[in-house]
Formats: sequence, structure tokens, C-alpha cells
Amino acid sequence: MQLSFDMRNAVYFKKNDRNFILQQFAGQQPLQQNLGLLDVYFSRGNSVEAHWHPNANELIYMVQGEAEISVLEPSGLRLLRYRVKPPQTVYIPMGWWHWAFALADQTHLLAIFDNNATEVIFGSDILRKTPPEVFQEIYGVDAAKLAEVLKPIDRTVVMGPPDPTDIRWRIGANGNT
Repeated sequence: MQLSFDMRNAVYFKKNDRNFILQQFAGQQPLQQNLGLLDVYFSRGNSVEAHWHPNANELIYMVQGEAEISVLEPSGLRLLRYRVKPPQTVYIPMGWWHWAFALADQTHLLAIFDNNATEVIFGSDILRKTPPEVFQEIYGVDAAKLAEVLKPIDRTVVMGPPDPTDIRWRIGANGNT
């Protein structure tokens, strides 16, 4: 029976050596029930992109640094913003749209879930997978212009913004698409 786990062996996402997420869910620790964990490291100016969890509540615990955690409260559509430092927490109910910005270098937080198979839906996936014509029909925006604006979002972002070298690769060194 193995009750310990080294999260360094389970990288969920890695942008670079200062911005990455480690994970521990049922896939990493099968005995773990009704519990999941993301160990998030990010530096000033980086963010965990807007997303929601359709099957889990989340508790964010600040370990180091400072972050702004934002949550869209669905019943009143109020934007709630929390500037947090250690040892503060932010609770995010299941299904609530939320994101985090690092306000300091070496920001470190734990995201704890009440589900060992937590699902996530990222904003970048919603934007890139919804046909621009849907936005035109529903909101009256120009589908062609929106498609051009959204063109650089060619994959799930998870942690943004893209590195400058990534932007040059995606839109061309001179800024042309």
C-alpha cells in the first residue's frame, strides 16, 4: 500500500521553470478519495486562466507571494476580487467562473478540490471551439473580425500570457498574422 506521492512526478502544466502546476488526483494516488490537489507556482504578471469546475468545489490556500483571485458570482453576476497573501484562503463553489493573477514573483498556492477526478473547462477552449458565427448570431459581433482576434488562441492556455517567443512563433516575428 503506497500512501505517499511525489508531486514533482506529476506535472499538470508547465509554461517554464517559474510557471507550472503539479497535480495529485486519483490518477496519481488511487487510494485518495474525494480529494484532489493542484500545486501552482507562478510569477508576477502570469495568470491561471479563467475557468470553472463543473464537478468540484475548490479551496485556494496561499503558501507564498501574493495573488488576486477573481470569481464571478453567478446569481448576481457580481465580480468578486480577493487580494490574498499567506496564510489566506479563497473558497470557490462548484461551477463558478474564476481566475488568478500573480502579483508577486514566486507566488505559490494550493488548489484543493473535493473530487479526486476534478473536471475543468477553460475559457480559451470556449473561445477557440465556439464558431465565431455563433457569437455573431447571438451578440451581433462581426464573425470575421472575431475570428481574426481569436486566431492566436490555438490551444488551451491554462497559464498566460504566452511567452514572448511563443507570441512571435504564433503571429510572426514582425507582428503580422
